Amino acid sequence: MPSKAHEFPLDLIRHKPDIAVDLLSVANTSEFPKFAHVRCESGDATTTVPAELRCDSVVVCEDSDRSPALAIITENQLGRDDDKRFSWPQYVANIRARLRCPVALLVLTPNDRIATWCETPIELGCGHIRPSALSLTALKPFTDPEQAIRHPEMAILALASNPTDDTVVLKALAPAMRALKGSPGAVYADYLLAALPAAAKKYLEDAVKQGTYEYQTELFRAPYLKGQAEGRAEGKAEGEAHSIFLVLAARGIDVPDAVCERINACTDIPTLNTWVSRAATVNTIEELFG
Repeated sequence: MPSKAHEFPLDLIRHKPDIAVDLLSVANTSEFPKFAHVRCESGDATTTVPAELRCDSVVVCEDSDRSPALAIITENQLGRDDDKRFSWPQYVANIRARLRCPVALLVLTPNDRIATWCETPIELGCGHIRPSALSLTALKPFTDPEQAIRHPEMAILALASNPTDDTVVLKALAPAMRALKGSPGAVYADYLLAALPAAAKKYLEDAVKQGTYEYQTELFRAPYLKGQAEGRAEGKAEGEAHSIFLVLAARGIDVPDAVCERINACTDIPTLNTWVSRAATVNTIEELFG
């Protein structure tokens, strides 16, 4: 079974195929054909040969007439595998024959050493294929919350690939997670929170309790925080309530006004502590109260 480290970047591309274009732009500065639409394509690269060939991901950039202008094959390569020197050219040739358009081969790697091996030209005897390799460590975590909101998946991938407890980066984290809607956002939050160092997780709670967290955007300054402007009493209960809101927002879980009022009205510290712990694992707001 593929590991989470292998599947996470590919899952982001499946839900948001534009990310493949963004990543290729980082790995390869060549000019791309003009396109108007981006979609995912079957990763099946088998033609008439008996062995099944399947790419990790294929994204197609289409022109205004919905004709393929560029196909991007994305492989997530965690280690050296000499067999790929033979299968990758097959992927490119078969996808090119099927879609009748240029094909780019993008290989994501966990470090520069594997990237150097991946981007070595593959000699075919009649020319060569040179993969565009990108070490995920080269993705710089976002420090601008507004930029993170515009590109939340890239912000998450960059931070998951380069965990840090830099407070500037962490302040951009919550708005990015809040920008994602639905179940994929919750899955991404789980992966990201698991990847963050303990100090980073602690900061997200302590920053609110100490009153040092400055909300950078109206998107994160959600309706469920409106009660703080009404003079709610300061103290530990307030800090615990804010911690709940912060964790839920970072995981992309919406909080209705009624739930907000219930949390704000609670002054029982053990109960609030329980809700903080649950906020990190629940999938729906209904699960928060047990």
